[in-house]
Amino acid sequence: MPDPQLPRTTRLTSRDVARLTLVAATVLAHLPALAQTVPPIEQDLLPEPVIAPVAPVAPVAPVAPVASPPAPTVAPAPAVRPGAPVVRSTSRPAQDVDGLAVVDLSGPAPEERHPEPLPEAPAIRLDAGFTFSTTTGASTTRRYAGDGEVEYRYTRTEIAGALRFNREYVSVAGGGSSVDSDEYDGNIAWRTWLTDNPFYGFISPRSRYNRYGYFRSSQSLRIGLGRRWEPQPGNSYTLEAGPGLRWARQQNGDNVTEGLYTLSAKMDVAVSESLGFKFAVVDERSTRENYRTLAASLRSRLTDRVWLKLEYSFRRAFPFDAAPSNAESSLDAGLTYRF
Repeated sequence: MPDPQLPRTTRLTSRDVARLTLVAATVLAHLPALAQTVPPIEQDLLPEPVIAPVAPVAPVAPVAPVASPPAPTVAPAPAVRPGAPVVRSTSRPAQDVDGLAVVDLSGPAPEERHPEPLPEAPAIRLDAGFTFSTTTGASTTRRYAGDGEVEYRYTRTEIAGALRFNREYVSVAGGGSSVDSDEYDGNIAWRTWLTDNPFYGFISPRSRYNRYGYFRSSQSLRIGLGRRWEPQPGNSYTLEAGPGLRWARQQNGDNVTEGLYTLSAKMDVAVSESLGFKFAVVDERSTRENYRTLAASLRSRLTDRVWLKLEYSFRRAFPFDAAPSNAESSLDAGLTYRF
């Protein structure tokens, strides 16, 4: 009995071979006719490429090798305990240890230097005026008056000076001229600000002369404290107070040395770009005399440097003895130069 797992073999008989031979002969006989029925395949003709000549390339000069900078030497990092916190510092470089940034805090921290602020540029201000007037009648009066102020500011220091003088000549028809008024008043002040607050300390000498005053001449030295308000550029308010010492000479020639105290206030306001107002009062008191000066002025700009000034001034001495008080007031108009 044959095994069912083996393939079955087919046997061809002679009759089957004759049939296969007849089919093959028929196919071979019809092949030429089938070849003529297939259309020929046309091929696309591409234009021949035109190759342009290439310009010769200049040889490249050899490049000198660049020396690489030496690698910075890094000090070995200290041993880090696993799980220790990482401390960062802005003044000490950090080192990587096993992927962690570690800073060595064992040594002193380097000093961090900050750029010092540049000092302010010095500022100088000058205000000088002159007045001349003459009156003709039964007598002729000629009056010369002038005043000037100068300020020098630098950082936290200010040096300011002021001078005022007045001289008047009176001449009678048919006679000579005589001096009716002759006086001057000058002072200089050195102010310094120790901090950025508006309070400052000052020291100020003052010299006065009045030919017909209670004191013919007077020199004083004042020290004290002051405060200045500057709410906006061009406007300032100043208040000063302090004790001092005065050396004076009376009309009879006696010399006097005494203590005093002084109080002064000043206001400088820019009403507009072409109009300014200034007010100042100084009260100087001692056991013998109270000398008070007041001045208010209005200035109008004519040019960049020249201003028209209208000023009212009042000066009065109050002696504390039997001598009469001496007071004088004046209204002047003139030109002043400012920068």
